[in-house]
Formats: sequence, structure tokens, C-alpha cells
Amino acid sequence: MTAETVLHLISYILLIFIVVAIHEMIHLLFARVFRRRPTVKLDRFLTPIVRYENNQNDWQNLIIAASAPAILFSFGIWIEGDGGGWVLVKILCLSNVFNFFPVTTDGQMILLSCLRMIRKEQRRNDAL
Repeated sequence: MTAETVLHLISYILLIFIVVAIHEMIHLLFARVFRRRPTVKLDRFLTPIVRYENNQNDWQNLIIAASAPAILFSFGIWIEGDGGGWVLVKILCLSNVFNFFPVTTDGQMILLSCLRMIRKEQRRNDAL
């Protein structure tokens, strides 16, 4: 392995960590906007994870969970991935679409929030 290859590998790993950190910081920002007292912890791979109080407000939970994947996916559509690290950044941003699926923590919170809002609406309609 040449020194150039090692430098490319290290730079790609750093880009991955940067995009993951940006994703989590977007969650942090929205959790702070809703005054959820967010905290940041590092998981076993030294990537940040944002935790916040759940006040059972489904709209806020939906916005906090969907904000990071939506913003990064939109950014991935917008940026030009014409070479080098920008291609990787574009791919990483576009791959945030998978965070909408309920196999991820974001996707689970999005699904749960939507289901709870639907259930509340059904109960309101049944009460009428």
C-alpha cells in the first residue's frame, strides 16, 4: 500500500465521520429548538449519538427525527459530485434516505410518531 493510498483511505474515513457528525448535530439543533435538553454521547465507534427527552409531542419527535435525513438528502441532491471527496460526500448524503426506513432509529421514530398521530386523529373522530 502506498502512502497516497493510505492518505486517501484516511481522508475517506474522516469524511464519513464528518457527515455522521453533521447528521447528529442537525438532530441536536432541532432538539434544542424544542427545548428537549439534548445530550451528545460517543458510541463504541466514536461516532456521536444525540439523546433527548421525549415529551410525547409527536410533531416535534417527527421533526427532530426526520430533519437530519431530509436536510442531508436534499444537500446530496444539490451538490455536484464531480470528483474526489465530493463524490463520497454526495453518496453519504444521498444514503440518508435509508434513515426514513424503520430499520434505523430515525425511521422508527418517524414511523412511531406518524402512527401515534393517526391513532390520535382516529380517536378524535370516534369521539365525535
